[in-house]
Parts: sequence; C-alpha cells; structure tokens
Amino acid sequence: MLYVWLTAIAEKDGVANKYASLLLIMYLIIIVVCATGFINFVKSSQQTQRQQQIIDKYQAQIASANQLNQQYNEIRRERHDTRNMLLSVQGYIRDHKDKEAEKLLATFLQNDTLEKHYDEIDNALDKIKISGLHNLIKEKAYKIVEKGIPFSFEVNAEIDELPGSEIKTARIIGILMDNAIEATFKQAKPYIQFALLKHSPEVYELVIANSIEQKLNINTALKFEHSTKEGHQGIGLSNVTQLVENDDHYSFSAEVKDKVIMMTCFIQGK
Repeated sequence: MLYVWLTAIAEKDGVANKYASLLLIMYLIIIVVCATGFINFVKSSQQTQRQQQIIDKYQAQIASANQLNQQYNEIRRERHDTRNMLLSVQGYIRDHKDKEAEKLLATFLQNDTLEKHYDEIDNALDKIKISGLHNLIKEKAYKIVEKGIPFSFEVNAEIDELPGSEIKTARIIGILMDNAIEATFKQAKPYIQFALLKHSPEVYELVIANSIEQKLNINTALKFEHSTKEGHQGIGLSNVTQLVENDDHYSFSAEVKDKVIMMTCFIQGK
C-alpha cells in the first residue's frame, strides 16, 4: 500500500524524476521489510511445527507409560488372584476336600486354556494384513472363545488383498460367523470351523462350518427372506446368496453332512 501511495503521489505531482533516489530508497525499504516479515513468518511456522512435534512425542510417551502402568497393574491383579486361588486350594487340601480343590484348579486351568486360544487366533490372524477384515474376524473369533465353543481356525498364507469388494467380503464373513455362533450356542456338542485359504493370488476360499442338531433343508435356507431365527426374517444364508448374486468375484455354496453345515465362498478374479 505504501508503494502504491508513493508512486501515485510522485506521478501526480510530477516529482518522480526529481526524487527518484529517495523513492528508490523507500522502495528498497519496503522490499526489505516485506522480506523480513516473510522470513519471520516461515521461522515462526517451523518453530510451531517443532513445538507440536515435541508435544505429540510427549503425549505418545505419556500414553505408552499409562499402558505400561495398566499392564503392570493387571499383572499385579493376576498375581493377587493366583495367590488367593492357591490359598483356597491349600485350605481345601488341609480340610481333605479333594473334590473342591480339584474343581477350583480345573477352573483356573480353563482360564489358562482360554488365553492359549486367544494366542492361537492372534497367530493365525497375523497372516491377514487387511486391517478391516482382520479386526472383524478377530472380534467374531474372540466371541467364539468367550462362549466356550470348540473351534478350529486356519489361514494358510499371508493375505494383503482380496479380489472383489472388501465391504461385501466383510458382510459375508460377518453373516456366516454370526450364524455359526448363534446356531451352536446352546448345542450339547458345538463346533465351529473357520478357514481362509489362498490357492493363488487370484483365488481364495472361505470356509465356515458349524455343527447342527436339527434337520435343515439347505435349499430352503438359501431362499430369499428365509430364516431359522424367530422374528428375524431375511437374516441368514439367503442374505449371502443375495450379496454374491450377479457378482463374478464370488461363488457361494452350502451343504449339510453328518450334522455339520459347511458354507464355502470362493473369492476370485482381479
């Protein structure tokens, strides 16, 4: 603005030639002031970024410290619980209550078995590098463990991408695993099998099987709006058949054999 004002005054009064040196000095001052201001702005911006990085690093350290503290407290609680359990077992043994001691130990060992099952799932899921599917399958698999349903879990190779739509694949896996969990929850001898197999970079096979106690007409179950769940019309295998219909990336089939329903979905193509 100062530059424009000086130029206008000089041209209006006809003194541009007479005071050319003075105007040149003023213009240079304006340039220096602007350049200094710009440099200061850049330095200030860089300093702000550095400060933010320091703050972020500090917050990350605090979060890590809090997590370590939580883990330490959890270890202390588990140690405390273990001590109490051992004291209880000791009391039962002193009182010659062998059955009670055996029952308490069995409960403790069952909890340890559950932890091993979680590790088994985590090790298998390490091969699935697609974060959305990884988290979905992990959530469903943990639910199977929590409900005490015997299962087998297999992923035969590292999988970092799948043909087709990730959303559609997630919906298919979610529906089939939910159906398997609900179908086996109240069974006397439940069983669930999950397998995600890589046959080639373009061909993958998803297998989810579960035990069944009642007779099931598989052709009826695959029909639109059929469900074996009361009050939940359309929730079941028919949803999966609708999802894969007219999509060349997917082919779905189901069969019942020896009180087991096996659902297979091939995912293929680029």
